[in-house]
Amino acid sequence: MKTKIIYIYDPLCGWCYGFSPVIEKIQKEYKENIDFEIISGGMVVGEREGLIGDFADYILKALPRLEELTGVKFGEVYLSKLKNKTLFQSSLKPCIALEVFKSFNEDEAIAFASSMQKAQYLDGKDLQDETVYLELIQPYKIDPVEFLKRLNSEEYKIETIKLFTMIQEWGITGFPAVIIVKDNEFFLIAKGYVDFVNLKGTIDKIIAN
Repeated sequence: MKTKIIYIYDPLCGWCYGFSPVIEKIQKEYKENIDFEIISGGMVVGEREGLIGDFADYILKALPRLEELTGVKFGEVYLSKLKNKTLFQSSLKPCIALEVFKSFNEDEAIAFASSMQKAQYLDGKDLQDETVYLELIQPYKIDPVEFLKRLNSEEYKIETIKLFTMIQEWGITGFPAVIIVKDNEFFLIAKGYVDFVNLKGTIDKIIAN
């Protein structure tokens, strides 16, 4: 069985946005020898959905450290939405969008997840707006009508929610998280943000054994 890396993320997780360049670089480094899979965790669903409200203040305080540690930037439109506390928060639609994308192109799923986060955090776009996904799928030559059909289908909604449950059953409570599967053994190699050098070092140790 080929070694596999599973990246567990959420589109509304700022630290996942910061981790995106790391996991993309890791995939580029190891894609010839390791399979990659990305799964959404469902961080903001159910009772957690709604206007961001006073939680925006907490995020605004955390962003400078996140930017310093990871090197990513948050755009002015997104920051102004935070300051105005006007953001509607729900992970469900962008998580479904990732599952739909995977049904067309699983190999590029990590890159697509990263593009969703850039659209939100850097460009200030709303991931509840379906036209955003139509822009993001253009480079992949995916049929927009079929994409929207699947995005709004009960089938992909149910499948996405099943994945949320699976991640909870695995005991993953925070994002980003990275698991490596080798010889049917599961190793949690990242729980929160990890830089490229440290993550690569951990991977190399596991695959060398």
